[in-house]
Amino acid sequence: MADYWDTACLLKLYCIEEDSIDYIALVANAEEPLFTSQLTETELYYALQQKAQRNETQGQSVEALFSLYQRDLNANRIRLVPLGEDVFRKARELADQCYGAQPPVFLRTLDGIDLASAALASCKRLHSTNTRMRQASQLLNLF
Repeated sequence: MADYWDTACLLKLYCIEEDSIDYIALVANAEEPLFTSQLTETELYYALQQKAQRNETQGQSVEALFSLYQRDLNANRIRLVPLGEDVFRKARELADQCYGAQPPVFLRTLDGIDLASAALASCKRLHSTNTRMRQASQLLNLF
């Protein structure tokens, strides 16, 4: 049963946050690789840069932390859902459903791309700290 992880949750694996231990435990017990959007690679790098600027990287460099992520990619612990026309088409479909709902769910662009990627990868669970994305996934019955 594949799980989809957004950038905020993946970040917790490489940069210790208050609830990182919970997410690390999820990964330790996972039987399958984590899925995430190809877009996450860039988002994660930016998030690590921001953490470094706020001195929240426990003294580790952005490059060192990002290399841990790349190691997990290379070891097939994380699989990227490629950004293609299928993802963009699905994201538009999800936007129509979210904004057409009563009340509407104001899903943002990158969240729509995440949900579209998760749907196309046939993921069964979503790991996200984003309230709008979780609301949209419930509305859309994605997970």
